[in-house]
Amino acid sequence: MRLFLANMAPYPPRVTLYVNEKRITLDRQEVDLHGMEHRSPSFLAKNPAGKVPVLELDNGGYLPESGAIIEYLEELYPAPSMIGRTAEERAQVRATNGIAGEVFTILSQILMHTSPVALQIHPGFIQLPDVGIALQPMLDQLLDQLEQRIGDDEFLAGATPTIADCTLFALMEAVYTGFGYELPERCGHLRAWYERFRSRPSVTM
Repeated sequence: MRLFLANMAPYPPRVTLYVNEKRITLDRQEVDLHGMEHRSPSFLAKNPAGKVPVLELDNGGYLPESGAIIEYLEELYPAPSMIGRTAEERAQVRATNGIAGEVFTILSQILMHTSPVALQIHPGFIQLPDVGIALQPMLDQLLDQLEQRIGDDEFLAGATPTIADCTLFALMEAVYTGFGYELPERCGHLRAWYERFRSRPSVTM
């Protein structure tokens, strides 16, 4: 199998972290977004949406969407589990991952409409600061939920890393380094989690 990705895109790091945590060996091919490779006929044949990541399967097919790729690989490589070993664990991991995914979406929109960095990335984009202001209470509520969920655990959904950690860390690493964003001071458990997770081999390898 071969994984098509681009480090500058927001979603591939979720898959990269997951693959690294599981130590799954895949061929990896960087897609040149600046060169518009993702809009080339050869790449659109793999994913008509022109987005990364895309997983090329052994049977010659292609699987897009980071969440679907992770779920597929988890089926092929169930150990060590990153989605839970029991029905309750899997439900809790999916719930936590769902919240992390909402944070991903809402925080991205807030930064798009309020951060000067967003205009450097997307010249000509018309920012509407009121959108960011309106979305902030939703983001605060979601972060408070994650803060409560992690509690004193080492990872977002328990004692071992899961797909939820990959989802949230990929976002936080992007916004910490690219936008100067930091988790709120009140989210002490999440801030400590971020510092712990960024030193893991899956991040640095």
